[in-house]
Amino acid sequence: MPDLGPMEVLMALLKPEAVLSKIITGAGDWSVRKPRYGDPAFCLMLDGSCVVLPEGLEPIELQRGDFLLFPQMPGFTLAAGVGGDATDSALDMSRFTRHGPESEPETMRMLGGYFRFDPANAAMLVSLLPPVLLVRHDEPGSARLSRVVELVAEEADTDNVCRDVILQRLVEVLLIEAMRVRADLPEHGPQRGLIAGLADPVLAPALAELHADLARGWTVEQLARVAAVSRAVFAQRFTDTLGMPPMRYLLEWRMARAKELLRAERLSATQVADRVGYQSATAFTTAFKRLTGCSPAEFARRGA
Repeated sequence: MPDLGPMEVLMALLKPEAVLSKIITGAGDWSVRKPRYGDPAFCLMLDGSCVVLPEGLEPIELQRGDFLLFPQMPGFTLAAGVGGDATDSALDMSRFTRHGPESEPETMRMLGGYFRFDPANAAMLVSLLPPVLLVRHDEPGSARLSRVVELVAEEADTDNVCRDVILQRLVEVLLIEAMRVRADLPEHGPQRGLIAGLADPVLAPALAELHADLARGWTVEQLARVAAVSRAVFAQRFTDTLGMPPMRYLLEWRMARAKELLRAERLSATQVADRVGYQSATAFTTAFKRLTGCSPAEFARRGA
């Protein structure tokens, strides 16, 4: 993946695939509790308002035009308000869901969607994203994001030729747009993760250089020089912002790229070692097995 920035590399490795897009409506007083989904999910509020109460996170009140993305969907409660007892509800894969009394007029309407990431690297890559990406309707970039979501919904509701290919590309654009909005608004952005790193004026140049050449024999000192700060300042700032030390981050990305080369391009361990910055197949195999629990050959066979 030459000459790609961190965001492009992230998308190339996540390989998001659209699974479902649906309309969800609510009427009167209602509250439903959904089990943990695990895969990514998003919603765009079309009309009205509601409250999302994700497990382990703060409640989120959504208004018309707000966009919400969970890179890893937790169990959650969706309600017309914060009061009242929630009714347990299984995940519903239909194209339309209504909550609340049938006799009441509709007061809430949202577009929701689920998709999947490539399981080979999903756990590591999702750990670099914030648990929630929220873009309010009045923030710069929200209108453009809404248009992309609407295109996803329109395409998902058709049986056109190349539907799945187009949906995959649209979901990639959707993710990039959401993360770009957050990176462009660091004062409202996440405290940790890749987006926070890309929004950091000190770390961003070093991240760009690192991802442009993963195979280079990077050291913390070299990255600090790119960032124009001392080694100690860079290392601490990187760890605080990205959630892991620089060399661990480099290792994780090298192994993510190695998995892609082993599975998609069917390269040998020696060829992969050269592509991801190891001087020998033995050194690469040792690092790969330590991180993944299996040898490169075993991983390649599983993906065949």
